Amino acid sequence: MSGLLAAIGGQARWVMAGGCVAALLMPGAAAALRPALPFLVSLVLAMAMARIDLRLVLRRVAQPRVLAERLLTIAAMMPVAAMALWALGAVLPPDWRALPVLFALAPPIASSASICFLMRYDAQRAVEVTILATLLTPLISPPLQVLLLPDLGDVAVGALALKLGAMIAGGVVLALMMKAVLGEARIAASGRSFDGLAACIMVVFAFPLFDGVAATMLADPWRAAGVGILSILLGSATMIAVLMVGERLVPRTTAGVFAVTGANRTVALYLAALPYDPQLALFVALYQFPIYFAPLVLDSAGLEARPDR
Repeated sequence: MSGLLAAIGGQARWVMAGGCVAALLMPGAAAALRPALPFLVSLVLAMAMARIDLRLVLRRVAQPRVLAERLLTIAAMMPVAAMALWALGAVLPPDWRALPVLFALAPPIASSASICFLMRYDAQRAVEVTILATLLTPLISPPLQVLLLPDLGDVAVGALALKLGAMIAGGVVLALMMKAVLGEARIAASGRSFDGLAACIMVVFAFPLFDGVAATMLADPWRAAGVGILSILLGSATMIAVLMVGERLVPRTTAGVFAVTGANRTVALYLAALPYDPQLALFVALYQFPIYFAPLVLDSAGLEARPDR
């Protein structure tokens, strides 16, 4: 089994991309896994946190300079970006305006650090930004969501915070359980196998996100095309633009972190926490393509960090 997982880990970027396509083409499996979405959100978070020395991260983030830098980064990518995208949303159809705002209010995906490691960006910085943003999401997101998106539905700030907090806390608990059962040394020594297991879980995680999406796309292909373009603009296009502009100001290793964490967000949190909305479900599903193809997009654009960048 470990050999198979190691082989999958060696091709993780292709397995993830293929799994995203398979999830779209297998609606029966997507519907069956839909009730498990909150647990799968926690499990994906746990797979990333299990490989991280959380005590080291907390010690580093406790340093005033590091904490200030990370909080400024999170402020720019979450509340500030949410308000900017809310204002820019005036050019979108009324029932689309919530999509970019929820995108901005979501923390970076748990695998941001893995993508940064693959591309030789500053993976440690990505870990710190991702964990801190994830832990702060239940405090940042609900009040801003109620303020900026009052028509989204009957959502209480406290109830939403509890739902988001429960999924994030579940991820932390599962990660600690993995560390206790397997041991940090064994996890570290099984890197490629762990990559394979994480890729398999990411594939399973994609399935419930596509529940009902194929039917929606067939019923209104023009709407699906528009939402797909929006997801690419917020995902792949934003990632490349932030990196190319950012590297004029800071080294590519740092600009790459801002690009990856800024453009790849765990919007599925809201699909699991909010009342079901077909428009949000369509966006979350199609947005998975920019996320799952992110390493391939960066590779093909030649944006891997080099020693001289």
